[in-house]
Amino acid sequence: MTRSESKYFVTATKMDEAFLRLLEKKDISYITVKEICETAGVNRSTFYRYFSDKYTLRDEIVDNIVQDFAEHMEVDFLHMNIEDEVHTRSLQDGLIRLSSQKCRLEILWNQNLLGRNVFDEMINAGARKVEAEILNHPTISAERKQLADWYAKLLVNNYLVTVRWWFSHSDTVSASQITTMMKRHMLYGTIPTLKESH
Repeated sequence: MTRSESKYFVTATKMDEAFLRLLEKKDISYITVKEICETAGVNRSTFYRYFSDKYTLRDEIVDNIVQDFAEHMEVDFLHMNIEDEVHTRSLQDGLIRLSSQKCRLEILWNQNLLGRNVFDEMINAGARKVEAEILNHPTISAERKQLADWYAKLLVNNYLVTVRWWFSHSDTVSASQITTMMKRHMLYGTIPTLKESH
């Protein structure tokens, strides 16, 4: 990383964090560039060197989160079985990675007036990756592959809805526990796991 790239990274990170701190308190429509600069400890000319307005800053933050989710989302769970520890570990690592971004994600997911639906964008980005894996999976039938987009959206939606629930219960449900819950749900479905006796 060059010195100018390093300087950009540090400055952009300050502005990202400032924007998110402000967004935690109020809707984007009430946030000003002046407030972002004051909170980040940068001047307005520095802000405008990198962003044309608060919406381009928002877009950079959202685009990075969605891209990071899609890039790091493991699709190996399609090969998982109940005894499989490798794919289970991979699933847990993905959950831990999302947990490390919990504050940022919760702020963005809970913003109704952000102008971007971050939760849906993450579902769509992850579903594209899962759909490609389904279409290339050697043991999934051609008939099921015709519905690959539906299965992909269903799987990623369930995954992220579970992550969102876990974030609000992470003080009582560990990463290991939620991984086990997700694994059983993925392998056996909602109603069979609900009715399990153990």
